[in-house]
Amino acid sequence: MKRSSGPATPSDAGMAGWRKYAGLAALCALVLGVMAAGITGAWDIDGFDRTLTDQVPGLRTDWLTTAMLVVSALGDARYLSVFGVVVVLTLLARRAWRPAAGVALAYSLLPIMVRLIKGWVVRPRPTVDLYGGVEAFSFPSGHAANAMMIYGGLAVLTWMTLGGRRRVVIAGLLALLVVSIAVSRVYLGAHWPSDTLAGLAVGGVMLTALAACLHHPATPAVPRAAPVTSLCVLCLTGPVYALLTLPAARVLYHALG
Repeated sequence: MKRSSGPATPSDAGMAGWRKYAGLAALCALVLGVMAAGITGAWDIDGFDRTLTDQVPGLRTDWLTTAMLVVSALGDARYLSVFGVVVVLTLLARRAWRPAAGVALAYSLLPIMVRLIKGWVVRPRPTVDLYGGVEAFSFPSGHAANAMMIYGGLAVLTWMTLGGRRRVVIAGLLALLVVSIAVSRVYLGAHWPSDTLAGLAVGGVMLTALAACLHHPATPAVPRAAPVTSLCVLCLTGPVYALLTLPAARVLYHALG
């Protein structure tokens, strides 16, 4: 007789979840590996980058440049560092100790990873003299990586705590913000397209690790008020920061046509 497999157990569901996150992390790692292989000469990454980058000047207009400067500002390390602290504090305020620790660890490790890769690859930016030190190097995009990690992390927290269409809309808007930040870096001449893809991939690896930890059965539920508060802070402070830094950004990217 054929034996019944029986109902699924929590451990079965947990294993399925881990496999899903492992698959997503592997996909991100694959994208990063393909981009890195191109830099070492395994394939014509320069042709790929230049084909896309050469299309940008014909797309530039005054209003679009302003929009891209504003969007790019929301991926600045200064703003995201402070906003990341806000996300952690909102979790701590609700006594979500383990989620707060996981978010803080992920947010802290990612910039270190990005700087290490930049220093190892040492790839020049399309527009030179934008930044100094290790930030003068282009691969991977720190803006894209940090945006993926921090805004993506907020999307995960929102998805876990809100229901219905609200979480779909909010997560979708946060995803659109991440993609827009990545596109803005290419538009502004700060990165090659492959840099932003690599940045999204690096951030994606860390984000999937964080999501797996947050969904672990041993991790307490995240209070709804935590991501809602963070979203309110983002809506209030993001536009203000972007507008305050706009004059300096215009000077930094003055070479744009």
